[in-house]
Amino acid sequence: MKESNKEWYINAPWGKIAMISWGNPNGDPVLLVHGRSDSVATFLPLLELLPGHYYYVGVDLPGNGKSDPFPVGVTLCRIHFLGALEIVVNHLGWEQFTYIGHSNGCDQGLFYNVIYPGRIKKFILLDGSLAFQRLQVHNMQEYFDAFYAEYYDNYKKYNVDDRVYTKQRALDAVIRARGLSVEQADIALSRSLKCIGEDKYKLSWDRRLRFPAPQNYHPNYYYQLFSRNSPPTLHIECTLSKGYPPGKKFVQQLLSDLEKNTENFVLVTVEGGHDIHLTNPDKISKFINEFLSRDFKREKCKL
Repeated sequence: MKESNKEWYINAPWGKIAMISWGNPNGDPVLLVHGRSDSVATFLPLLELLPGHYYYVGVDLPGNGKSDPFPVGVTLCRIHFLGALEIVVNHLGWEQFTYIGHSNGCDQGLFYNVIYPGRIKKFILLDGSLAFQRLQVHNMQEYFDAFYAEYYDNYKKYNVDDRVYTKQRALDAVIRARGLSVEQADIALSRSLKCIGEDKYKLSWDRRLRFPAPQNYHPNYYYQLFSRNSPPTLHIECTLSKGYPPGKKFVQQLLSDLEKNTENFVLVTVEGGHDIHLTNPDKISKFINEFLSRDFKREKCKL
């Protein structure tokens, strides 16, 4: 397992944000952003196969891993997490960096790039399609019921979590839900279990993460947002991801339009499940390493 250089916390208005780094602190910076109800630990198997001369910094988003959740109260929206990313980038003092995101971490990066254009110099997006599929829900009743009524009708359930697990029970739950091996499940939980007694644990995941509400913009508006000021982008799609069927057509069209009309937008499809960076990183590391090494400015100058 690749050893980290440093692990630390930074202050945010609502609490602490957990950070961890690997690689060369003097190298080109790379930010790692995980998906929903997860932690940066899931990047560990992939990091073993990436070049050591980059400076990789991972963040546990609020309510994930070792980071504090947002304050109890209203339901969460996907855009809430952009404030945490901005606090992280300002803390690091990075003017430009490469962004590697998985699942919901992909759309977080895309929205961040809209608000802060020019900071992200390359995108590497790992199976963002699954998260993109719920960016637009046509049925307004379904949208309201799923992201608002469910939360407020069950307010205590989502804000008071009394569940206690043994280590084995927690592992079994993650193995079933995500189709992981015992070793992979142990990695996935390594930053998300809080020990409260002898073989007694609580999960650190904020239960509100079950349904952070999307902006629900029109598909054409998402295309306008994501195609504007877009840096070179590698999007890796996994064949075995299931997702939200009503949103698949929208995502296919969005990615197709971005590939056709946006400079250096590369789509790659690989056989595997949604957590491929954790389960089969060897299937994607070649594409990522090649993309990291490409000098797009030099390539453009040669044209």
